[in-house]
Amino acid sequence: MFGLIACCGGLQAENLKTSSSLQHTVRIVPDSKYDLGSHQYFSQVLKLSLQKTAAEFGPLSLQKVNQHLVQQRALQQLQSDGIIDVYWTVTTKQREKDAIPVRVPLLKGIMGYRVALIRAEKLDDFSQIHSELKLKQLIAGQGHDWPDFVILSDNGFEVLGTSVYDSLVDLLYKGRIDYYPRAINETIAEYAYFDSPELAIEPNFILYYPSYIFFFVAKNKPELAKRIELGLDRAMDDGSFEQLFKNYINIYEIKAQLNLDNRQVIKLKNNLLSEETLSIKAPGLIRLP
Repeated sequence: MFGLIACCGGLQAENLKTSSSLQHTVRIVPDSKYDLGSHQYFSQVLKLSLQKTAAEFGPLSLQKVNQHLVQQRALQQLQSDGIIDVYWTVTTKQREKDAIPVRVPLLKGIMGYRVALIRAEKLDDFSQIHSELKLKQLIAGQGHDWPDFVILSDNGFEVLGTSVYDSLVDLLYKGRIDYYPRAINETIAEYAYFDSPELAIEPNFILYYPSYIFFFVAKNKPELAKRIELGLDRAMDDGSFEQLFKNYINIYEIKAQLNLDNRQVIKLKNNLLSEETLSIKAPGLIRLP
């Protein structure tokens, strides 16, 4: 449906069945204290896709490896016979070359809607920012290997990058960055997680650029990628994907908490997306202001 699966006929099923019978586990990254429920969601979606194809291809279980991997390192593992088979992350043209993308937006597009964490003492200052130009005079913080770092930079924003997740909020507290844009679901989760009177959610603007999280599969496992996409296709058709999404993400609650309808929308370009990804016709993509 989204590029890997041309048909679901008997010949394709037989080819997948032969390959899948040789594999009994799918290796994924372990969860960490910073996942804030995201690891559980993505692993449940992956498990759902495998369950939807188990009748013809056999059961596959998920196995967490014993090594924590940052984004760049995890993606490197997919380029050869590494320690993981599947990884979920924001897509780019380069990542789609380095591993096999399953072009199904697992968060239905909400990764591109970004609301910032700021220092509480700066709320009044941010209330005076009414233009993209003014915002560009401040310093944003992002992970150095996140696509968002490049996207913001390409759009003329000042961005400071770091390789350590903890450092971003620490840099915010210390005043080395002025704001920390996160996807709308992440903004709420991280604000609650840090639970600090020094931290606030910026109330006036929302950044938007198209951004999608895909499953990426090891280059040497194309049959697994096809099976995952087939399973996701079935889960979307029967409503089980939508139900799982709603179990983890209440988009109406997020809109209300962040007052999204009354924010100024700053639309940015994302030059990192491939033509194939730009052309996907994924049902159920969430459109916000």
